Amino acid sequence: MNQGIKTHSVVLVSPPLTLEDRYGKDMKHFGAVTEPLGIAYLAGSLEEMGIQVAIIDAPALNLSIDETIDKISDYNYSLIGISLLTPSFGVVKQLCDKIKDRLTEKTIILGGPHCTAMPEQTLSEISSADIVCFGEGEETIKEVAFDTNPANLHKITGICFRSAQQKIITNKPRPFIKNLDQIPSPARHMLPKDKYHLTASRVAEDSYCPTLIVARGCPFGCSYCSHSFGRKIRFHSVERIIDEIKTLISEYHITQVNLEADTLTANKLFVKELCQALITEGISKQIKWTCESRVDTVDQELLEIMKLAGCWQISYGIETGSQRLLNMINKSISLEQVEETIALTHRTGISVRGFFMLGLPSETEQESMETINFAIKLNPRWAQFTITIPYPGTPMFAQLDQEGKIRHYDWSQYNTWSGWKKDAQIPFIAEGRSLESLVSLQKLALRKFYLRPKIFIQFILAIKNISDFKKYVTGFYVLLKSNFS
Repeated sequence: MNQGIKTHSVVLVSPPLTLEDRYGKDMKHFGAVTEPLGIAYLAGSLEEMGIQVAIIDAPALNLSIDETIDKISDYNYSLIGISLLTPSFGVVKQLCDKIKDRLTEKTIILGGPHCTAMPEQTLSEISSADIVCFGEGEETIKEVAFDTNPANLHKITGICFRSAQQKIITNKPRPFIKNLDQIPSPARHMLPKDKYHLTASRVAEDSYCPTLIVARGCPFGCSYCSHSFGRKIRFHSVERIIDEIKTLISEYHITQVNLEADTLTANKLFVKELCQALITEGISKQIKWTCESRVDTVDQELLEIMKLAGCWQISYGIETGSQRLLNMINKSISLEQVEETIALTHRTGISVRGFFMLGLPSETEQESMETINFAIKLNPRWAQFTITIPYPGTPMFAQLDQEGKIRHYDWSQYNTWSGWKKDAQIPFIAEGRSLESLVSLQKLALRKFYLRPKIFIQFILAIKNISDFKKYVTGFYVLLKSNFS
């Protein structure tokens, strides 16, 4: 690590994890390339302070590890920040090791959900990194950028670091930011806008659909969630959200947006105020928007004003068709609530996207089939079936780890789309189940859901252009092929 060098230049890196790495050879055609808003927020905060900063989004630019390092070298900045999600651990480790080989005087700081879940272990396992940020990073990165001298890092909350004697020091956590409006908007102007696309299930049309984060934190206690931003939900003000949408309309000419919050509708009053503002400002006539919600946080009145305000789709975390398993993962909803809310959403004219998990702890094969059949019964427009992965920082991981049921800690294998990846080795398999059966079930779930005649016809009728045609033909081929792989 640099000794006593003041750092006034930062390059922030989204590591080169490819769509094939994430989704497998076949499903990569349908994966999303999303804006790395985490580092874009950091860049916005640094830029506001007058600190020289740049972003390298390796997945969007389709860069290899070596090409990413070439880009980093071009900037010749002193501090290199790298975002780390659990599945990208192996890539990030390789990237850090190679950076230290080629750019020995640079300081490397890591951040992201995996770092927040296990900061000391991350720094221990990635010996070429110098600092790990845990928790929210906007204030932390500014303090680190002004001084990377190990003697002074003791004063910065929210980090662990490697001292001059190579000892790992962990400082106190940094309190969450109470007023989200004090955080500058993400530096989207540093991102290659034309390289991004969400999955087909999250867009109303082919045009650019940015994500706008409206809140942080989640008050619910689902066992598979790490709560990286805490249990208390904090919203941006309605005014801030409206201003940011107006900026996106004027600068990027958007016609759709993804409003991101773990559960947007956790506060009905806030959502109603936001919807009213979207209507009053005329934005509801200019853009469509989608969001994520829970079935126990909406009612007819709320859904109706959301529809009027431009909401075209809601994604619900349904997870399983077994009430026993819903209770076990602390979802705090009933199957009856799920059915009632999905039906109500359909009647309101809002499209539904459902999230489902296969291979939950203690789940039987019969319960897996109950989940698949429940999804078909609910008939959302889109359904996503993922294999259960107990991620670090979640109550599920902690319990399974304590019970000795985590099969390995090869973080790069912690991938919910393992059913489509060659030689996948998922970290947890419920007793009495097998990897082969879970892989087959994930593929079976998608075939049973999407290859129904009425769904097939529905997609045919939705084709608007040659791009849609190619997308759906490819999807149909991949699903048929999966029956033989």
